[in-house]
Amino acid sequence: MDVPVMECFDEDRKALTPLPSTRFDPIRWESGKAGKYGRIGIDPNRYLAGGEWHGRRLPAAVRRDSVRIADPKSGEVVAEYPRQYGRTAGTLQDPALVMPMLAARPGSWRETPIRPDFPEDVREWLDQAGRQRLRDSLRAIAQAAEAAGFDNAMLAASDSIGLRPDARPADTDLVSLALRHRDGDWDEASDQGPDPTGHDRFITGTGPEGKEETR
Repeated sequence: MDVPVMECFDEDRKALTPLPSTRFDPIRWESGKAGKYGRIGIDPNRYLAGGEWHGRRLPAAVRRDSVRIADPKSGEVVAEYPRQYGRTAGTLQDPALVMPMLAARPGSWRETPIRPDFPEDVREWLDQAGRQRLRDSLRAIAQAAEAAGFDNAMLAASDSIGLRPDARPADTDLVSLALRHRDGDWDEASDQGPDPTGHDRFITGTGPEGKEETR
């Protein structure tokens, strides 16, 4: 017999089963052993997990648009990247994960693959730094990147160089500056860094005019 399509649809809809309560998340799990520099291979490409993971086998959740590498014990995400299709020219890497290795091997500064990620002023300053100054500065930048992210560490390093170009970024509390950038608490116009006058007076025992204070 002739039955309107909408009536048939209503009957079909009543017979449908409920949708799942959780969203379907299509994942392909991979496992790769990190090489000397902490890279693992997924499909034809390499992804950086971090130098501290070298020699370890790490699980990776491969999704349509991302690759997420995890700590095999805790399950904590150690690195996440956009998924690449086809072979890329080099390793996909987060500059913040490269910084500890660079700080440990400052002699590789001019050849590091993350050199273009440094702002021009920070890059030029580091190019002119001596060995010890370079080592100390890269270590300070690595600590700031770990605490607040690479981009905020770069902003902090630029601030440090702008405020005290003759000093090292390591002579400034880069971690605090980077955290202030991350939290939106940095106002360059009003904050020109700490005033060392009180500290100098305490150490040298001199007043504001350079005269010895009496106690």
